[in-house]
Amino acid sequence: MIIRWIAHSCFQLAFKEKTILTDPFEGIGYEMPDIDTDIVTVSHQHFDHNAVGKVKSYSVLLDRPGHYEYDDMVIDAIPSFHDECCGEKRGSNLIFTVGAEGLKVTHLGDLGHLPSEEQYEAIKGTDVLMVPVGGNYTIDAEKAFEICKTIRPNIIIPMHYRTEGLTVDIEKGYHFEELVKGYFDVAHVHRDEMEIRKDDLKHNTRVVYLANRYVDAD
Repeated sequence: MIIRWIAHSCFQLAFKEKTILTDPFEGIGYEMPDIDTDIVTVSHQHFDHNAVGKVKSYSVLLDRPGHYEYDDMVIDAIPSFHDECCGEKRGSNLIFTVGAEGLKVTHLGDLGHLPSEEQYEAIKGTDVLMVPVGGNYTIDAEKAFEICKTIRPNIIIPMHYRTEGLTVDIEKGYHFEELVKGYFDVAHVHRDEMEIRKDDLKHNTRVVYLANRYVDAD
């Protein structure tokens, strides 16, 4: 699998059989590049996560809770909330898990609270976790760290944090990095993608900051 960070909470996951694009955006200071994909996932209906019209082409849109299977790929869209008040402030959110090629990938979307026992159970066994760390509209760095310690994925990819030119009012990525240093290994990869194979997973949890096409990861 190749994970490519587009920007914000938007990633493209390229498996052998299919590609998935998460949370396409508009109105955040960046433009969505032209991307062809098989599946688009949308965690919630806010403009910086649901700009499906900006996707060049796709076959399947997943924006509702449910269990989905495509060939050897299994996708679960798990209901959660965009805030700590059961959605009263910002509505609902979907956590997506993708199982394929012996890997389990979890994208938390704009999660605004610590997961329930049931939600933790659903994301148990995650190998790669994409977690928002910028706070304000989502969990903050402290809650993100707590979630990571509970899930203990092999690879943690921070997302939804301030980068140069971003117009969303959220914190920079170094707040999360300062918290996890000494607890998890931390690496900055100065490119927008990384390849992950089941056989290459390390024993220690790694926090990996990717770069993107606009700016280096902060």
